[in-house]
Amino acid sequence: MVDETHAQVHQHLTNEALGGKKVVGLYFSADWCGPCKQFTPELVNFYNKMNARRGRQDEFEIVWISRCRSVDDFGQYFTQMNWLALPPDEAMGQRGQLLGDKYKVKSIPTLVLLDEIGNVITTDARNKIPMDKAGIGFPWRSPISVLVSTLVPKSFRLLVKSQFAGILGLVKGVILGKANLSGSGQR
Repeated sequence: MVDETHAQVHQHLTNEALGGKKVVGLYFSADWCGPCKQFTPELVNFYNKMNARRGRQDEFEIVWISRCRSVDDFGQYFTQMNWLALPPDEAMGQRGQLLGDKYKVKSIPTLVLLDEIGNVITTDARNKIPMDKAGIGFPWRSPISVLVSTLVPKSFRLLVKSQFAGILGLVKGVILGKANLSGSGQR
């Protein structure tokens, strides 16, 4: 955001833009959505407050996933935000749809919070902010998640996550492979 009427678009590499962030919010919203227009100023205040906390400055980033209907609408609405955004063609296209599907976005506004390695903290942050405006419980992690992130080093959590994803892919392949084999044998 530059001022109330002009937004500037700068491309950032994801790793550079989100490096060092402890919490990343994916904010799905649009200019034509009344509840979004109400929530966005509240989210801006919350974002600024969380990033100004002593000892935790700039640990929280938001990436806006626009559901606007045009690039002009995107630009106009983005002037109200002071965080990052997925480029409008990607947000309004297949990538935005895939992200919405991945995080089970049913309506807007939706704010999904992810931890530093991409695990979902909550898909309901949009409803948690009005109940915790001071951010006392932010980012609203489960107690088990807090314990794991405190006791298990980030590098090990990343390793386990990648190994688990690989094993899950193999299991899906086996299940789908067997389903295809059994389906072809019944004809």
